[in-house]
Amino acid sequence: MATFIHSKLTVVFLDNAAGALQDISQYCNSVSFPQELEEVDTTSFGATSRTFIPGFAAGTLSLSGNWDRTFDGIMSGVYAAFRAGTLTSVTFEYGPEGNTAGDVRYTGEAVMLSYEKSSEVEDPVAWSSELRVSGTVTVNTY
Repeated sequence: MATFIHSKLTVVFLDNAAGALQDISQYCNSVSFPQELEEVDTTSFGATSRTFIPGFAAGTLSLSGNWDRTFDGIMSGVYAAFRAGTLTSVTFEYGPEGNTAGDVRYTGEAVMLSYEKSSEVEDPVAWSSELRVSGTVTVNTY
């Protein structure tokens, strides 16, 4: 029988500009972590159907939540360090079912592509960030 997990247990950790892993879970309310495999076309002349082999793996980490001054200090610092060239990647850790012993953990390095803040009249101030995975993602447990 399948065991389903509620998203409220999700944890997210991300390096700050100094390279120290920070628990940013309390500032997040959405995480999307698609991982993709590139397809390489190997079809040759005379073929009547296409053939493919897997190519490079790629992934993105999309995060969002309610904006907070303390959290903005972390993310703005990371953005500024990437922009200045003093930071080339950040470590991330994503635990979709929490971080209790035995829970699944995805870890890797990523490059920040964006950090956005937004304000709507009837909503709390929000933020979102997109990070591109750089290198291999490790899947293990806490």
